[in-house]
Amino acid sequence: MQWVFLVLGLFAALSELHSGTFYLAGVAVAAFLTALAGVWIAPGLLPFIFAAFCVALLPVIVLLRRHLARDRALPDADIGQIVTVVGVSTDTQRLAVSYRGSRWEAVVDSGPLPAPGQVAIITAKTDNLLHLAVRAEAKPS
Repeated sequence: MQWVFLVLGLFAALSELHSGTFYLAGVAVAAFLTALAGVWIAPGLLPFIFAAFCVALLPVIVLLRRHLARDRALPDADIGQIVTVVGVSTDTQRLAVSYRGSRWEAVVDSGPLPAPGQVAIITAKTDNLLHLAVRAEAKPS
């Protein structure tokens, strides 16, 4: 009966590599642990042991997946890109900038408030608001 769980574990592990669902990795670990437990436990109890391992590993897999997903945050491709200032509102300290063919609202985090036509660099992005750093020597191309 142990070989059934070894085959199930191998199948789940290979399926996990193909699909990337991460939960099949928990099933594979539960199957391998069940096969190992089959050395000491009667074969008739192995399906119950497998179910217990699956239930016990579920919260571990969920927490591990959340932890790994948090660590693999993709970098924002807009950071470091150059924008051209098209308008300045001195009373609200907000800028209108041209970036990727459309107008964006922006604020200056470092440097002086630029004049229209100057360029700045995106340092961060909050929703649809760009945070900029102004390069004093930069001229639009």
